[in-house]
Amino acid sequence: MVKFPISSSLSRLESALASARNYEEWRELAGRLDEVSGANKWKASADSEHFDANQISARYRRMKDCLDKGDYEELLFTLNEGIHGNMAGMGSAQLYTHARLGTKTLIVDFVELIARALRQLVDAPESIISRERKLNFFRRASHCYGRSALSLSGGAGLIYFHHGVVDALSSAELMPRVISGASAGSWVCAQLGTLSDGELKGYFSTKRYDGRFFNFRELLRARSSQVVASARDDMIDSFVGDMSFEEAYEHTGRHINISIAPHEKHQKSRLMNAMTSPNVTIRSAVKASSSPSGLAPPVQLEAKDSRGRLKAYLPGRLWVDGSTAEDLPFKRLARLYGVNHFVVSMINPAGLLYTLELNSKNQENLFRSVKRVYFTALKESVRQMRRWSVSHSMLSSMDLALGGLYQILDQSYVGDINISLDLKHLRLRNLLYQYADDGEIQEVYRAGLEASWPKLEQIRMASLISKEIDACLETLEVIRKDAAVAALNHPIV
Repeated sequence: MVKFPISSSLSRLESALASARNYEEWRELAGRLDEVSGANKWKASADSEHFDANQISARYRRMKDCLDKGDYEELLFTLNEGIHGNMAGMGSAQLYTHARLGTKTLIVDFVELIARALRQLVDAPESIISRERKLNFFRRASHCYGRSALSLSGGAGLIYFHHGVVDALSSAELMPRVISGASAGSWVCAQLGTLSDGELKGYFSTKRYDGRFFNFRELLRARSSQVVASARDDMIDSFVGDMSFEEAYEHTGRHINISIAPHEKHQKSRLMNAMTSPNVTIRSAVKASSSPSGLAPPVQLEAKDSRGRLKAYLPGRLWVDGSTAEDLPFKRLARLYGVNHFVVSMINPAGLLYTLELNSKNQENLFRSVKRVYFTALKESVRQMRRWSVSHSMLSSMDLALGGLYQILDQSYVGDINISLDLKHLRLRNLLYQYADDGEIQEVYRAGLEASWPKLEQIRMASLISKEIDACLETLEVIRKDAAVAALNHPIV
């Protein structure tokens, strides 16, 4: 048998990995690559400067001992000491840069053991741990541990990258229940919120908005924002009806959130969802979030009254593109849903510059420093230009334009896990929904899939415990309700 040099084997595996047809194939090749490159040895070793392996090992042994002995009281006590995604630094992003697939074996084993311990606690005999004590623990754990959210940026015609990301997450059963979207991201968010799991299966792999649904040259000649508005409305109406945010949540169980910005100067941006605006129609929120100032007219929101009739919501108030004010509403999602971990799908050209990364570790540190200095200087320049325009009584349109630019630059575009469009796929005409053919659309969709695959194991580790807590809590709530119904049907005499 002929043995190839390690460098040759790595090169062939790298090439095969780059052309993997699906995640299963990619995962298998990534595992083989980690074996050949020696990354598996790194994963097997507990040593690392990025987390406290001794603390994790001690807690792992203690919890496993409780499970092996069936000591549920001690298990509950151990879990009550605290569980969180970055315990002893185990959630560090650096721990996912050494191997193509996954991270330290100790971390994977520990997270999976916690998930197993949570399930065992639900099944513990009530004579040892009562149902009320279990419910109290899981309610506290749900509140304290937090959860993950998916934020979909704006980016117009590059929306097909979001499709690839969503399909990758859905196929791996890693789709968060909290989702936000702005502008183009709001289109995908709306579909995730109004379609059930069964309806979503394979939906985005073939979803097309007709890449030529308006001719940009004709639009420029017409110089009419109504042309954009008409094309936008037709397209949005084709995939979302007049369902309200509350109705969507009842249908899918997903918390969708759509960012909108005010047309008036002294108003604040808003995040539309089933909690803050339950009766507002998703359709009107998406239209508002997809109305760039100067390209499309601002939008009046609509809502359903108690009889299901459509009426104006906040009459007289008009709303525009949400990505200009709050593309990724991290703080609001954290406050509303207890989100403390964000997965970002980034297609916004401004955001892509923030999330742009290099391969070399040394180059990366220098590059990040240069980026930080550059954007700080750019923001300060725009701020000074705004002051100058006001002091010299320049046109209000200039002040608005500079204000909008400052808002775009002043936003945070970086989450905990960032899935970003590679700049090689960034074409201006695609951004304007101008695709030569379906092959170009498929290329951007595939870019979303392929950018997601290396992140899936990190997302799984970050979300496994919170998903298990939610599942356990739902199980206990059902048991509690069933017990209450049984007590009503068979009262003790």
